[in-house]
Amino acid sequence: MSRATRTNPAPAVAFLHGGSHSHLATLADPALAPYRMRAVHVRTGVPEDIAGSDVVVVADRLRPDLLSGWAAEVKEALERGATVVVFGENHVQDWLGVPEQPRPTIFWWWRTGEDHRVRLQAPDHPAWGFFSDRSVIWHYHGVLEPPPGAVSLADLHTPDGERDGSILFVDETNHRGRLLVTTMDPVYHHGSGFMPGATQLLYSALHWATRG
Repeated sequence: MSRATRTNPAPAVAFLHGGSHSHLATLADPALAPYRMRAVHVRTGVPEDIAGSDVVVVADRLRPDLLSGWAAEVKEALERGATVVVFGENHVQDWLGVPEQPRPTIFWWWRTGEDHRVRLQAPDHPAWGFFSDRSVIWHYHGVLEPPPGAVSLADLHTPDGERDGSILFVDETNHRGRLLVTTMDPVYHHGSGFMPGATQLLYSALHWATRG
Protein backbone atom coordinates (compact mmCIF):
# COMPACT_ATOMS: atom_id res chain seq x y z
CA MET A 1 0.00 0.00 0.00
CA SER A 2 1.38 3.40 -0.97
CA ARG A 3 1.90 6.25 1.44
CA ALA A 4 -0.64 8.34 -0.51
CA THR A 5 -3.26 5.64 -0.09
CA ARG A 6 -2.68 5.45 3.67
CA THR A 7 -2.91 9.19 4.20
CA ASN A 8 -5.78 9.83 1.76
CA PRO A 9 -8.44 7.18 2.35
CA ALA A 10 -11.24 6.78 -0.17
CA PRO A 11 -14.22 9.04 0.46
CA ALA A 12 -17.10 7.48 2.37
CA VAL A 13 -20.09 7.24 0.02
CA ALA A 14 -23.69 6.77 1.19
CA PHE A 15 -26.23 5.60 -1.39
CA LEU A 16 -29.79 6.46 -0.39
CA HIS A 17 -32.08 4.05 -2.21
CA GLY A 18 -35.55 2.54 -2.18
CA GLY A 19 -34.80 -1.12 -2.72
CA SER A 20 -36.13 -1.24 -6.29
CA HIS A 21 -34.69 -3.70 -8.78
CA SER A 22 -32.67 -0.95 -10.47
CA HIS A 23 -31.28 0.34 -7.18
CA LEU A 24 -30.23 -3.12 -6.04
CA ALA A 25 -28.73 -3.97 -9.44
CA THR A 26 -26.68 -0.78 -9.29
CA LEU A 27 -25.43 -1.58 -5.81
CA ALA A 28 -24.43 -5.05 -7.04
CA ASP A 29 -22.52 -3.69 -10.06
CA PRO A 30 -18.92 -4.94 -9.75
CA ALA A 31 -17.64 -1.81 -11.49
CA LEU A 32 -18.90 0.26 -8.54
CA ALA A 33 -17.41 -1.98 -5.84
CA PRO A 34 -14.29 0.21 -5.43
CA TYR A 35 -16.51 3.04 -4.16
CA ARG A 36 -17.58 0.84 -1.22
CA MET A 37 -20.95 2.55 -1.13
CA ARG A 38 -22.95 2.23 2.04
CA ALA A 39 -26.49 1.24 1.07
CA VAL A 40 -29.01 3.26 3.09
CA HIS A 41 -32.64 2.29 2.58
CA VAL A 42 -34.95 5.27 2.50
CA ARG A 43 -37.48 3.44 4.69
CA THR A 44 -35.33 1.61 7.23
CA GLY A 45 -32.16 3.71 7.38
CA VAL A 46 -31.32 6.06 10.23
CA PRO A 47 -29.63 9.50 10.13
CA GLU A 48 -26.40 8.06 11.49
CA ASP A 49 -26.07 6.05 8.28
CA ILE A 50 -25.10 9.16 6.34
CA ALA A 51 -23.79 11.33 9.17
CA GLY A 52 -20.11 10.74 8.44
CA SER A 53 -20.30 10.41 4.68
CA ASP A 54 -18.13 12.49 2.38
CA VAL A 55 -20.54 11.86 -0.50
CA VAL A 56 -24.31 11.33 -0.39
CA VAL A 57 -25.96 9.95 -3.51
CA VAL A 58 -29.76 10.21 -3.68
CA ALA A 59 -30.87 7.52 -6.12
CA ASP A 60 -33.56 8.44 -8.62
CA ARG A 61 -37.28 7.69 -8.39
CA LEU A 62 -37.58 7.48 -4.61
CA ARG A 63 -41.01 7.66 -2.98
CA PRO A 64 -41.63 11.35 -2.21
CA ASP A 65 -43.18 10.70 1.19
CA LEU A 66 -40.17 8.66 2.28
CA LEU A 67 -37.53 10.90 0.72
CA SER A 68 -38.94 14.02 2.39
CA GLY A 69 -38.08 12.47 5.74
CA TRP A 70 -34.40 12.64 4.76
CA ALA A 71 -34.40 16.29 3.72
CA ALA A 72 -32.83 17.56 6.94
CA GLU A 73 -30.07 14.93 6.87
CA VAL A 74 -29.18 15.54 3.22
CA LYS A 75 -29.07 19.31 3.75
CA GLU A 76 -26.98 18.88 6.89
CA ALA A 77 -24.49 16.79 4.95
CA LEU A 78 -24.29 19.51 2.32
CA GLU A 79 -23.71 22.24 4.89
CA ARG A 80 -20.97 20.32 6.71
CA GLY A 81 -19.02 20.05 3.45
CA ALA A 82 -20.14 16.80 1.85
CA THR A 83 -20.77 16.38 -1.87
CA VAL A 84 -24.42 15.61 -2.58
CA VAL A 85 -25.66 14.11 -5.85
CA VAL A 86 -29.41 14.08 -6.46
CA PHE A 87 -30.68 12.13 -9.45
CA GLY A 88 -33.95 12.70 -11.25
CA GLU A 89 -37.66 12.32 -10.62
CA ASN A 90 -37.21 13.14 -6.95
CA HIS A 91 -39.42 16.24 -6.66
CA VAL A 92 -36.53 18.44 -5.55
CA GLN A 93 -38.76 21.50 -5.43
CA ASP A 94 -40.60 19.99 -2.47
CA TRP A 95 -37.68 19.13 -0.18
CA LEU A 96 -34.51 20.69 -1.60
CA GLY A 97 -35.95 24.04 -2.65
CA VAL A 98 -34.87 23.80 -6.31
CA PRO A 99 -37.64 24.94 -8.70
CA GLU A 100 -38.52 22.15 -11.11
CA GLN A 101 -41.08 21.69 -13.85
CA PRO A 102 -41.86 18.36 -15.56
CA ARG A 103 -41.20 17.96 -19.27
CA PRO A 104 -41.98 15.06 -21.61
CA THR A 105 -38.79 13.36 -22.66
CA ILE A 106 -37.90 12.79 -26.30
CA PHE A 107 -37.48 9.02 -26.49
CA TRP A 108 -35.13 7.42 -29.01
CA TRP A 109 -34.21 10.71 -30.71
CA TRP A 110 -31.09 9.09 -32.14
CA ARG A 111 -33.34 6.69 -34.05
CA THR A 112 -36.10 9.07 -35.10
CA GLY A 113 -33.87 11.96 -36.08
CA GLU A 114 -35.59 14.36 -33.67
CA ASP A 115 -33.66 17.18 -32.05
CA HIS A 116 -33.06 16.25 -28.42
CA ARG A 117 -32.92 20.00 -27.73
CA VAL A 118 -30.23 19.60 -25.05
CA ARG A 119 -27.50 22.23 -25.28
CA LEU A 120 -24.26 21.92 -23.35
CA GLN A 121 -23.19 24.88 -21.23
CA ALA A 122 -20.10 26.24 -19.44
CA PRO A 123 -17.52 24.41 -21.59
CA ASP A 124 -14.64 25.56 -19.38
CA HIS A 125 -16.14 24.27 -16.15
CA PRO A 126 -13.87 21.70 -14.41
CA ALA A 127 -16.74 19.21 -14.24
CA TRP A 128 -16.34 18.61 -17.97
CA GLY A 129 -13.16 16.79 -17.10
CA PHE A 130 -15.44 14.04 -15.78
CA PHE A 131 -18.53 14.14 -18.00
CA SER A 132 -18.71 13.31 -21.70
CA ASP A 133 -21.29 14.73 -24.09
CA ARG A 134 -22.98 11.34 -24.32
CA SER A 135 -23.29 11.05 -20.57
CA VAL A 136 -25.53 14.14 -20.38
CA ILE A 137 -27.40 13.99 -23.70
CA TRP A 138 -29.80 11.07 -23.63
CA HIS A 139 -32.81 11.64 -21.43
CA TYR A 140 -34.54 13.96 -18.94
CA HIS A 141 -37.79 14.30 -17.05
CA GLY A 142 -38.01 18.02 -16.40
CA VAL A 143 -36.18 21.31 -16.13
CA LEU A 144 -34.59 22.97 -13.11
CA GLU A 145 -33.90 26.58 -12.27
CA PRO A 146 -30.49 26.61 -10.58
CA PRO A 147 -29.93 29.08 -7.73
CA PRO A 148 -27.77 32.16 -8.31
CA GLY A 149 -24.10 31.18 -8.48
CA ALA A 150 -24.78 27.62 -9.61
CA VAL A 151 -23.62 26.51 -13.06
CA SER A 152 -25.81 24.64 -15.52
CA LEU A 153 -23.89 22.07 -17.52
CA ALA A 154 -26.80 21.15 -19.80
CA ASP A 155 -29.91 23.15 -20.71
CA LEU A 156 -33.07 22.03 -22.46
CA HIS A 157 -34.30 24.36 -25.18
CA THR A 158 -37.80 24.74 -26.58
CA PRO A 159 -38.64 23.83 -30.19
CA ASP A 160 -38.32 27.57 -30.92
CA GLY A 161 -34.74 27.61 -29.65
CA GLU A 162 -35.36 29.40 -26.35
CA ARG A 163 -33.82 28.22 -23.12
CA ASP A 164 -36.35 26.19 -21.14
CA GLY A 165 -34.25 25.31 -18.07
CA SER A 166 -31.39 23.20 -16.79
CA ILE A 167 -31.36 19.41 -16.76
CA LEU A 168 -28.03 19.22 -14.90
CA PHE A 169 -26.35 21.81 -12.68
CA VAL A 170 -23.53 22.04 -10.18
CA ASP A 171 -23.67 24.36 -7.18
CA GLU A 172 -20.32 25.02 -5.52
CA THR A 173 -21.07 28.48 -4.10
CA ASN A 174 -24.24 28.38 -1.99
CA HIS A 175 -23.22 25.68 0.46
CA ARG A 176 -20.12 24.55 2.27
CA GLY A 177 -20.26 21.36 0.23
CA ARG A 178 -20.98 20.71 -3.44
CA LEU A 179 -24.35 19.90 -4.96
CA LEU A 180 -25.14 18.22 -8.27
CA VAL A 181 -28.79 17.96 -9.33
CA THR A 182 -30.19 16.47 -12.52
CA THR A 183 -33.59 15.51 -13.92
CA MET A 184 -32.03 12.46 -15.57
CA ASP A 185 -32.50 9.08 -13.90
CA PRO A 186 -29.34 7.06 -14.54
CA VAL A 187 -29.71 4.56 -11.69
CA TYR A 188 -33.04 3.36 -13.02
CA HIS A 189 -31.79 2.95 -16.57
CA HIS A 190 -28.41 1.50 -15.60
CA GLY A 191 -29.99 -0.99 -13.24
CA SER A 192 -32.67 -1.84 -15.80
CA GLY A 193 -30.08 -2.40 -18.51
CA PHE A 194 -31.29 0.04 -21.15
CA MET A 195 -30.85 3.60 -22.41
CA PRO A 196 -27.48 4.57 -23.90
CA GLY A 197 -25.68 7.19 -21.86
CA ALA A 198 -27.24 6.35 -18.50
CA THR A 199 -24.35 4.21 -17.33
CA GLN A 200 -21.89 6.89 -18.42
CA LEU A 201 -23.71 9.50 -16.36
CA LEU A 202 -23.87 7.30 -13.29
CA TYR A 203 -20.18 6.41 -13.45
CA SER A 204 -19.15 9.98 -14.29
CA ALA A 205 -21.17 11.47 -11.44
CA LEU A 206 -19.60 9.11 -8.92
CA HIS A 207 -16.14 9.83 -10.29
CA TRP A 208 -16.77 13.58 -10.08
CA ALA A 209 -18.21 13.31 -6.56
CA THR A 210 -15.26 11.32 -5.21
CA ARG A 211 -12.37 12.77 -7.22
CA GLY A 212 -13.47 16.19 -8.45
